Amino acid sequence: MAFREKSAWLMLIITLLVGGGLTFEVVQGFNSTSQWPPAVSVFTRLTIGLIVLSIVGQIALALVERKSANRPADEREKTIQQRADAYSGILLGVLIVSSLMTYLVHQHGDLLFLMALLSLVVAQAAEYVVEIIGYRRGY
Repeated sequence: MAFREKSAWLMLIITLLVGGGLTFEVVQGFNSTSQWPPAVSVFTRLTIGLIVLSIVGQIALALVERKSANRPADEREKTIQQRADAYSGILLGVLIVSSLMTYLVHQHGDLLFLMALLSLVVAQAAEYVVEIIGYRRGY
């Protein structure tokens, strides 16, 4: 398994754990109080969680894969990354437009912010999935 594929797996797991955990917490909080939690606290915890776990995970992965960690991306890896970027960008656009349409119906700013934040997490996870599929298929 290539270093960049391992990195994509690591980041997918981190993104799903942190993003999924916070999404579950937000939904549970709404179900119990009928109010959306303050967006700043959710954003802060998501950002700090992703940054800390990403740094620790990538350092650990680089220590295990010392030789391949510093190798520049070859043409196949660049193509895989470009395809993943394109698909996740399209998905992000669709999800953001959906968030805006939801805002037009509900007129709730915190909900818009939380949906946009979730859109970013989902699009990033999708990018990692497309990357992994690209590495598995070999292109």
